[in-house]
Amino acid sequence: MASSSGTKNDAGPPRSLSRAPTMVDLADDSPVVDSERVPDSLASIAPILRVANEVEQENPRVAYLCRFHAFEKAHKMDPTSTGRGVRQFKTYLLNKLEWEDKHTKLPPEKSDLGEIQKFYRDFYEANIVDGQYTKKP
Repeated sequence: MASSSGTKNDAGPPRSLSRAPTMVDLADDSPVVDSERVPDSLASIAPILRVANEVEQENPRVAYLCRFHAFEKAHKMDPTSTGRGVRQFKTYLLNKLEWEDKHTKLPPEKSDLGEIQKFYRDFYEANIVDGQYTKKP
């Protein structure tokens, strides 16, 4: 006869099922995390990251600067990373910035602001002034 003393072997599910990963490693060509999965408390940086994704093929330096600005803004908005998903998002963004800095060999510019202004001026002349209106600034 089995004893019902309450000493069941209930250790729970195996450890691999009890813990979910805190960060998913997506391919670098997937912009989903940048602009569409921003934590609610950091929603105001989504447009900056969207621009970074759109201009990355044309000018990786400007895309990097946009992401860097978004990271700085996110850190100012939640410096202790207490919001839901903020720590993971900031870690992802910082890792992406470090990877871009290391692998894309971005040339150091005299002025980041000057680089952005030059890109916008060229974009404006090519897409707005010439009457193409193919893209929004």
